[in-house]
Amino acid sequence: MWHFVYILKNKNGDQYVGHTSDINDRLKEHNEGSVDATKSKRPWHVEWFCGFRDEKKAIAFEKHMKTGSGSAFRFKHFARKNMS
Repeated sequence: MWHFVYILKNKNGDQYVGHTSDINDRLKEHNEGSVDATKSKRPWHVEWFCGFRDEKKAIAFEKHMKTGSGSAFRFKHFARKNMS
């Protein structure tokens, strides 16, 4: 089974980082307002994702993407605004 780390983006340039085993279902949950952290800034689209076969590695990479150096990567490679 694949596990994905993803970056969502909305029309204002806000970004959200998460992980899931089903990107389409998770995006639907974000856009339906089922996720507290993102429901006030809908709609979202997938800006970027990366797949891992190991869930622990996906979770570790998600955590990294939320650190200072991970945020620097996102700032450099994706339009910056509010990052979660």
